[in-house]
Amino acid sequence: MANKAPAQCQSCGERAGWKCTGESNKGFSVGKAAAGGLLLGPIGLVGGALGKKKKTYYCQNCGFREDYDA
Repeated sequence: MANKAPAQCQSCGERAGWKCTGESNKGFSVGKAAAGGLLLGPIGLVGGALGKKKKTYYCQNCGFREDYDA
């Protein structure tokens, strides 16, 4: 399921004050590491450590904050 950032705040509908406040890599995927290990050996295990890039968005109008896939 894709969790892409919307063009406006989900809480109040603000468009102008809906800003990206940061970006990070989050999460170790055990399933991804196991599958990569079976298919590609030790190099595949590293794939599970990469995680996903996330962007944090913040609404200046209502204070709603949420992480979305980059």
